[in-house]
Amino acid sequence: MNVAILSIGDELIGGRIVDTNAAFLSSQVALLGGMTVLRMTVGDRRGDIVDALRRLSKHAEIVLVTGGLGPTPDDLTRWAAADLVDGGEVVDDSEAMECVRNWCSRVGLPPTEARTAVAQRPPSSQFMSNDCGTAPGIRMTYAGADMFMLPGPSTEMRSMWHRHVGPALEASAGLRRAPIEVIAAGLTEVQAADQLGSLLDRGSRPRLGIRVGRGLIRVSLEDPDGKVTAADMEKVHRKVRDLLSPWTLPEGSESLSEAVGEALQGRGWTMATAESCTGGGIGAAITAQPGSSVWYVGGWVTYTNEMKCRELGVPPELFHGSGPGAVSEEVVLAMAAGARAKSGANLAIAVSGIAGPNGGTESKPVGTVWVGLASCDSLEARLIRAPGDRDQVRAATIATALQWVRWRAEGINSFLQWEAKR
Repeated sequence: MNVAILSIGDELIGGRIVDTNAAFLSSQVALLGGMTVLRMTVGDRRGDIVDALRRLSKHAEIVLVTGGLGPTPDDLTRWAAADLVDGGEVVDDSEAMECVRNWCSRVGLPPTEARTAVAQRPPSSQFMSNDCGTAPGIRMTYAGADMFMLPGPSTEMRSMWHRHVGPALEASAGLRRAPIEVIAAGLTEVQAADQLGSLLDRGSRPRLGIRVGRGLIRVSLEDPDGKVTAADMEKVHRKVRDLLSPWTLPEGSESLSEAVGEALQGRGWTMATAESCTGGGIGAAITAQPGSSVWYVGGWVTYTNEMKCRELGVPPELFHGSGPGAVSEEVVLAMAAGARAKSGANLAIAVSGIAGPNGGTESKPVGTVWVGLASCDSLEARLIRAPGDRDQVRAATIATALQWVRWRAEGINSFLQWEAKR
């Protein structure tokens, strides 16, 4: 099965955001045993969208489209689809209209003309419901190609893939079902096993397996007997994600730094770093992610107290006399505030700790790390007690800092791994 992918949006053409949707769709197609043969990106111009759809239909049996289904004047995908198959005509879909009105009622927004316009579709097409937003998807056939048009917001697009597109391709094309994988960060293997409970029983179907690597927990769902229905597989998949929440990474994310980038881009935020004990490790983890320059502006490695004062404006008295010292709540708060102010980023994360093997005291043993976070409306710090040797302490600190940034962007307030009670 050959698949082509079309991404739509001026913000993609202009390089203002990174196209993570196309990467996600390509990876999901590969998991189903298909092949992505062509990917294109066009701006918000009706004629360009029509031309792209015509071209892609000549190269692939399946065309996946993301973007341009929302309520604003530059959302033109449904109109381009209508130009392709129904002479530009669109009709109101009563079922879709009801879904849109219910969604508006649930989130407390009025069902304006612009919002309800998303319930229009070409007469020869079908709607796909959206459980994460207002804009339904569209499915239609053109020139022998089956076309699935999905919203641009990542959360909506991924949900619609798992609920509609993936199952449809699996059923219609007779594709093999690859193991489903759920990835989580910030849990140990034992903690994940405790959360999943009886789902891990070897006699359960689908069968679950846990493996650990690079600070991530990976839970695979497999159907070794070929007897689990797609609906039951999806039901267990959702349950696993829920049980491991909020540590579960977004579907399609392969690393914590990738999830951080998606969360920040979803809010339109940027971040900066101020590091001491990690020696630039947080920045390195971030910049290992392609496209991170969109959301990461840079940072400081202030290893000495003098650098903390000179570069980030940390008050010198914190390091002298009766001051709390470098590994303290006061210092990381000042580091985070200084990094945010000097960088202009929406959010800054700072760390200062004792990685070892020397330097620990009775009150501040090796593994004591303070993490500070500054945003537009808050300045706070958390204390962690990271176990292990120097490398393990540094790795735990990096993961904790990234997790906190991700959760802040996603609006999650939860206890961080290794966080100490105060």
